[in-house]
Amino acid sequence: MGLMASFFTSVVAASKRGGSALKAFVSKVASKLVAAKEKVRRYRLFTKTKQARLELLEEMAKLVETTQVHLGKALAAGEASKDRLIGYGKVAHTKAVQLHETMKTLLPQIRYWLRTGWVAKDKIINLHIPELYAIVRGKVGKAVEFGLQWGIARLRGGYLLATMAADRRQLVDARFVVRAVHDHIALFGQAPRAFAYDRAGHSAQNIATLQDLGVKQVGLAPRGQTQWSVSGKVKEQLVKERAQVEGGIGTLKCTKYGFNRPAARSTAMMGACGQRAVLGFNLNKLIRELAARNEVALVG
Repeated sequence: MGLMASFFTSVVAASKRGGSALKAFVSKVASKLVAAKEKVRRYRLFTKTKQARLELLEEMAKLVETTQVHLGKALAAGEASKDRLIGYGKVAHTKAVQLHETMKTLLPQIRYWLRTGWVAKDKIINLHIPELYAIVRGKVGKAVEFGLQWGIARLRGGYLLATMAADRRQLVDARFVVRAVHDHIALFGQAPRAFAYDRAGHSAQNIATLQDLGVKQVGLAPRGQTQWSVSGKVKEQLVKERAQVEGGIGTLKCTKYGFNRPAARSTAMMGACGQRAVLGFNLNKLIRELAARNEVALVG
């Protein structure tokens, strides 16, 4: 219901400044907008049973479907004159097109859920940034998170490197364990001497691949009764280094750096906010280490 309500609110706001065809569209669907507001009000305040909620959702979906038809016609009618739009008019027209295209995918997903009770594959969770997705974490208090996946690598010394996934399958642990070393080689010209990762990235193939890339000490935590590929003090050191990654990630997510819940309206901006947070973390660490040297005095 929240996504459909947001669709009505956003498409009206964009259409009012997106050209004459879209303004006419707002006038044509005015009664549907009033009906949609009433259904949202009833859904949130007065509907108590599951069956009643489902019925309201079905009615709301029909309103969205009808509005989509009118919006498509308005966009087609305004196609010839969109080049004459200036300033925010262009932005508003582009936003209306984006909302129309997103709802083409979202509405069938909503109907699938109403029909089966199951969430559709690749379900859209944000009307304005449809690239976002649900990430199943399986942790206490965080069964599911919403956003984009990141791969975080920690260099010895505590500095962090961040990689944003282009899609939800790109940086799964079994792949990122190798991707992280490739990124290290691209940045520094050679593979790290030692590399540690948790058991989600463990496999005989990954160990062999990392060794072929030039990693001398591969410390992938084994699954089950499998033996470590390192031992003794090397194993102990790699386990300690790996444990500190979570601390760095936790620090990034604090309000100081803004990695978590960034004020972004696109995936590109979310990527920029994430890298800015990592840069701030690394710069702060660098300054603290410089200040710790006896021969350096920092003034400001």
